[in-house]
Amino acid sequence: MKLALALSGRLVRIFVSATHTPDQPRYRPLGVTIAILATALGYGVLPLLPLMLVVWTAITRRQIGTELINTPLNWIMMGLGAITLIACIFAWIGRPQGARLALLGCVWLTTAVWAFRVLQSAFSAPELFGVGGSLTSAGVVCQVPLLILIPVYVTWYLNRAPARQFYRRRT
Repeated sequence: MKLALALSGRLVRIFVSATHTPDQPRYRPLGVTIAILATALGYGVLPLLPLMLVVWTAITRRQIGTELINTPLNWIMMGLGAITLIACIFAWIGRPQGARLALLGCVWLTTAVWAFRVLQSAFSAPELFGVGGSLTSAGVVCQVPLLILIPVYVTWYLNRAPARQFYRRRT
């Protein structure tokens, strides 16, 4: 009896290993793709745009300096943007297993800093730049929906069963 159970267990393992190998391609659900791309654009590329502007003007030898980005909050946002892009790459690959949680952490940390930045600019005194004034309050109103929708969607979808299955370790 023990020999039969051992042989049947061995046959089951052989059958399972023959039909399911760790090298089989894993398919990323569409919602995970949308969540990763939205995070990469909204939380990775968008905070790096001022730095890209300074680099572009330095390459083309235009007259612009780092005064556009030379505030501590901008440097924090650019650092979080770079870290978020790296987390998006690992989340796209699906390895390591904690890439999903790292991406969620980056999204919520960047959201907290971004919310602080929005609140700070909303409650600051208006600045007058020449005749036209400032469009800071209009920009703040446009950023609030993104502050709410992207992190909620990313958290909701990356915690669903298809996303958890994509990030589950294969044995």
